[in-house]
Amino acid sequence: MSRVDDFVNRYASVWNETDADSRSKAVREVWADDGLYANAGQQFRGHEQIEGAVREAFDDFIAKGFAFTVHEHRENHDCVRITWHMVPKDGGEVAAIGTEYILLDESGRARTDHQFMEMNPA
Repeated sequence: MSRVDDFVNRYASVWNETDADSRSKAVREVWADDGLYANAGQQFRGHEQIEGAVREAFDDFIAKGFAFTVHEHRENHDCVRITWHMVPKDGGEVAAIGTEYILLDESGRARTDHQFMEMNPA
């Protein structure tokens, strides 16, 4: 498994993690200390704020029976593009589609992560 493949797997796992302590630890392993996660409405900088964004997504989607799956990813030097789908974890139609553009730091953690929604949840 390549370094980027490993990163993509860990990134997707963060959003699906059900245990709060494991989710917190995973945020610190995936994002740089001063990392940025930005969606269309807000920006979150640093582990505490990013963890809050991940927890909110968990409460809004994962706890209600959805899962985030990686549809595809591509790399370009120290940048990664991930296209993901949000689907009912027991099967069903895609409920949302998003794309992340992530710049990795020298240690392989996300320095910046910008989310673009292709299809918003209904």
